[in-house]
Amino acid sequence: MIFKKSMEVRWSDIDANQHLTHTAYAVFSTHTRVMWMESIGYSMADLLRSGFSAVFLKEQTEYFCEIYLGEMVHVELHFAGESEDHSHWKFVQKFLNSQGKLSAINTVYGAWIDAKTRKISAPPPVLLDKFCTISKDDNFENLRNLLS
Repeated sequence: MIFKKSMEVRWSDIDANQHLTHTAYAVFSTHTRVMWMESIGYSMADLLRSGFSAVFLKEQTEYFCEIYLGEMVHVELHFAGESEDHSHWKFVQKFLNSQGKLSAINTVYGAWIDAKTRKISAPPPVLLDKFCTISKDDNFENLRNLLS
């Protein structure tokens, strides 16, 4: 299943060129991932209670066409990669404008971090079980395990 989230572009989301600002893509991407976690029954509060959090290692956005004030932007979340030990992950968020045209692709690489040790590590098993609810992207990558 591909998780989808729709949001209206607000005044605070546009730049001087009157289109969606580059930072809004990152904010909308993060919001989509957080809402997906809520939808699988594992909230940010649950994550913090388990002593884990997520950290970004790399983020990039490719732009194809503009999105304007008042448009509905539709964000698709794709699980695009994971390391063998589950410590590292990759998500791709595809942005579609009101007409359904691909407008941008935001890609994030990250890892799970143990809040006590401040070290990258595999998340709790309960979270791994919940990850099975999202389908893997057609271009799913086996990521390099950076812990070994």
